[in-house]
This record gives sequence, C-alpha cells and structure tokens, in this order.
Amino acid sequence: MDGEAPLNRMRRLFGSLTAEPLTGVQTITVPPGGSTMVDLTLEVPGNYALVDHALSRAMRGLVGTLKVDGPQSPEVFNAPEAEKSSMLAH
Repeated sequence: MDGEAPLNRMRRLFGSLTAEPLTGVQTITVPPGGSTMVDLTLEVPGNYALVDHALSRAMRGLVGTLKVDGPQSPEVFNAPEAEKSSMLAH
C-alpha cells in the first residue's frame, strides 16, 4: 500500500474543484446545497453506509449505501461468524 491512505481515511478529498485536494482527512463539512468529491480505495468488500453527522436524519431514512464487491481481505478485516450472520440478515 505504498503511498496509499490507511483504511479509515480518504486519499484525496476535493471540497472545491478549484483548490488542491485535502489529504489524510476522515470527514469534511459540506454546506447546505454544497458538494464534495472523494478519491478512496476500500480494501474490504461490504455495504458502507453514507451518512451526515446529523444522525437524526438517518433515522428518517437519509442514508446512502456504497456497495463494494471484491475478494475478502481477512488480513485487513475478519468479522466473527456471529457478526457475519447478523450482517447477512439485513
């Protein structure tokens, strides 16, 4: 993973397409009516929830899902069997 960000960080985050990208960050503030673009690599397949930090909106259904396919990476993440069963049930 030479030059790549750790799993919990985006490689490049563009808060503005006219400025240099941010690196080594985990979150960004996006104002109402705003947008952003991220460059990231996910090393573990699964369904990743996309939410803002006003989690009350998530309770009302404002949640996106990023579905990542690919080979399992047990050296990065290996869920216990009970957790895998729980994830499949949803």
